[in-house]
Amino acid sequence: MRVYAQKVYIISERLDIGERLRSQIEASEIELLKGGVKEIQGDQRVRRVILTDGSSVDVDGVFIELGQKGAVELVSGIGVLLNDDGCIMTNKAQETNIPGLFAAGDVCGPPFQVAKAIGEGCVATLNAAKYVKTSND
Repeated sequence: MRVYAQKVYIISERLDIGERLRSQIEASEIELLKGGVKEIQGDQRVRRVILTDGSSVDVDGVFIELGQKGAVELVSGIGVLLNDDGCIMTNKAQETNIPGLFAAGDVCGPPFQVAKAIGEGCVATLNAAKYVKTSND
Protein backbone atom coordinates (compact mmCIF):
# COMPACT_ATOMS: atom_id res chain seq x y z
CA MET A 1 0.00 0.00 0.00
CA ARG A 2 1.33 3.42 -0.97
CA VAL A 3 1.07 6.25 1.52
CA TYR A 4 0.76 9.66 -0.08
CA ALA A 5 0.25 11.64 3.13
CA GLN A 6 1.30 11.06 6.71
CA LYS A 7 -1.47 13.34 7.99
CA VAL A 8 -4.72 14.66 6.47
CA TYR A 9 -6.65 17.66 7.75
CA ILE A 10 -10.11 18.85 6.81
CA ILE A 11 -10.44 22.56 7.49
CA SER A 12 -13.99 23.83 7.41
CA GLU A 13 -16.10 26.48 9.10
CA ARG A 14 -19.13 24.21 8.72
CA LEU A 15 -18.74 20.63 7.55
CA ASP A 16 -22.07 19.86 5.88
CA ILE A 17 -21.89 16.09 5.38
CA GLY A 18 -24.02 13.06 6.12
CA GLU A 19 -23.77 11.10 9.37
CA ARG A 20 -22.23 8.05 7.67
CA LEU A 21 -19.37 10.06 6.17
CA ARG A 22 -18.94 12.01 9.42
CA SER A 23 -18.60 8.79 11.43
CA GLN A 24 -16.09 7.40 8.90
CA ILE A 25 -13.99 10.55 9.16
CA GLU A 26 -14.17 10.52 12.95
CA ALA A 27 -13.10 6.85 12.99
CA SER A 28 -10.11 7.63 10.76
CA GLU A 29 -6.90 9.52 11.44
CA ILE A 30 -8.19 12.59 9.59
CA GLU A 31 -8.13 15.65 11.83
CA LEU A 32 -11.06 18.05 11.58
CA LEU A 33 -10.11 21.68 12.15
CA LYS A 34 -13.00 24.10 12.63
CA GLY A 35 -12.50 27.47 10.97
CA GLY A 36 -11.37 28.90 7.70
CA VAL A 37 -8.14 29.33 5.78
CA LYS A 38 -6.70 32.83 5.95
CA GLU A 39 -3.49 32.23 4.02
CA ILE A 40 -1.47 29.53 2.27
CA GLN A 41 2.28 30.05 2.71
CA GLY A 42 5.31 28.62 0.93
CA ASP A 43 8.20 29.38 -1.35
CA GLN A 44 8.64 26.88 -4.20
CA ARG A 45 5.93 24.67 -2.66
CA VAL A 46 3.18 24.85 -0.05
CA ARG A 47 4.57 24.72 3.49
CA ARG A 48 1.93 26.09 5.88
CA VAL A 49 -1.73 27.02 6.17
CA ILE A 50 -2.69 29.94 8.41
CA LEU A 51 -6.19 29.61 9.85
CA THR A 52 -8.62 32.43 10.54
CA ASP A 53 -8.15 31.94 14.30
CA GLY A 54 -4.41 32.70 13.91
CA SER A 55 -3.19 29.14 14.38
CA SER A 56 -1.16 27.40 11.66
CA VAL A 57 -0.68 23.91 10.29
CA ASP A 58 2.50 22.74 8.56
CA VAL A 59 1.58 20.94 5.34
CA ASP A 60 3.12 19.74 2.08
CA GLY A 61 0.03 20.22 -0.07
CA VAL A 62 -3.48 21.62 -0.18
CA PHE A 63 -6.65 20.46 -1.92
CA ILE A 64 -9.34 23.11 -2.06
CA GLU A 65 -13.01 22.22 -2.37
CA LEU A 66 -15.19 25.28 -2.60
CA GLY A 67 -17.25 24.81 -5.72
CA GLN A 68 -16.63 26.62 -8.99
CA LYS A 69 -17.15 30.23 -7.99
CA GLY A 70 -15.18 30.09 -4.74
CA ALA A 71 -12.21 28.20 -6.16
CA VAL A 72 -11.92 30.43 -9.22
CA GLU A 73 -12.08 33.52 -7.00
CA LEU A 74 -9.39 32.00 -4.78
CA VAL A 75 -6.87 31.71 -7.63
CA SER A 76 -7.85 34.82 -9.59
CA GLY A 77 -5.37 37.04 -7.75
CA ILE A 78 -2.30 34.85 -8.39
CA GLY A 79 -2.21 34.96 -12.18
CA VAL A 80 -4.01 31.73 -13.08
CA LEU A 81 -5.25 31.95 -16.66
CA LEU A 82 -9.01 31.79 -17.14
CA ASN A 83 -10.92 31.14 -20.35
CA ASP A 84 -13.61 33.44 -21.77
CA ASP A 85 -16.22 31.77 -19.54
CA GLY A 86 -14.20 32.49 -16.38
CA CYS A 87 -13.10 28.87 -15.87
CA ILE A 88 -9.55 27.80 -15.04
CA MET A 89 -7.50 26.80 -18.09
CA THR A 90 -5.53 23.53 -17.88
CA ASN A 91 -3.61 21.25 -20.18
CA LYS A 92 -4.26 17.48 -20.55
CA ALA A 93 -2.32 16.84 -17.30
CA GLN A 94 -4.73 19.25 -15.52
CA GLU A 95 -1.85 21.69 -14.93
CA THR A 96 -2.57 25.40 -14.83
CA ASN A 97 -0.10 28.00 -16.05
CA ILE A 98 1.30 28.14 -12.47
CA PRO A 99 3.88 25.36 -11.88
CA GLY A 100 2.62 22.88 -9.30
CA LEU A 101 -0.99 24.13 -9.40
CA PHE A 102 -3.51 21.67 -10.82
CA ALA A 103 -7.27 22.06 -11.32
CA ALA A 104 -10.10 19.65 -12.07
CA GLY A 105 -13.85 19.40 -12.30
CA ASP A 106 -16.33 22.25 -12.43
CA VAL A 107 -13.67 24.97 -12.08
CA CYS A 108 -12.35 23.89 -15.50
CA GLY A 109 -15.73 24.34 -17.19
CA PRO A 110 -18.49 22.25 -18.69
CA PRO A 111 -19.77 19.67 -18.86
CA PHE A 112 -20.56 19.90 -15.16
CA GLN A 113 -20.80 16.18 -14.53
CA VAL A 114 -19.50 13.89 -11.80
CA ALA A 115 -17.82 11.56 -14.32
CA LYS A 116 -15.79 14.42 -15.77
CA ALA A 117 -14.81 15.69 -12.31
CA ILE A 118 -13.72 12.20 -11.21
CA GLY A 119 -11.64 11.63 -14.33
CA GLU A 120 -9.98 15.04 -14.21
CA GLY A 121 -9.48 14.71 -10.46
CA CYS A 122 -7.69 11.40 -10.96
CA VAL A 123 -5.45 12.87 -13.68
CA ALA A 124 -4.72 15.95 -11.54
CA THR A 125 -3.93 13.86 -8.45
CA LEU A 126 -1.54 11.53 -10.26
CA ASN A 127 0.25 14.42 -11.94
CA ALA A 128 0.39 16.47 -8.73
CA ALA A 129 1.95 13.49 -6.91
CA LYS A 130 4.46 13.10 -9.76
CA TYR A 131 5.23 16.83 -9.62
CA VAL A 132 5.82 16.73 -5.84
CA LYS A 133 8.02 13.63 -6.14
CA THR A 134 10.21 15.08 -8.89
CA SER A 135 10.39 18.45 -7.08
CA ASN A 136 11.72 16.74 -3.95
CA ASP A 137 14.31 14.54 -5.72
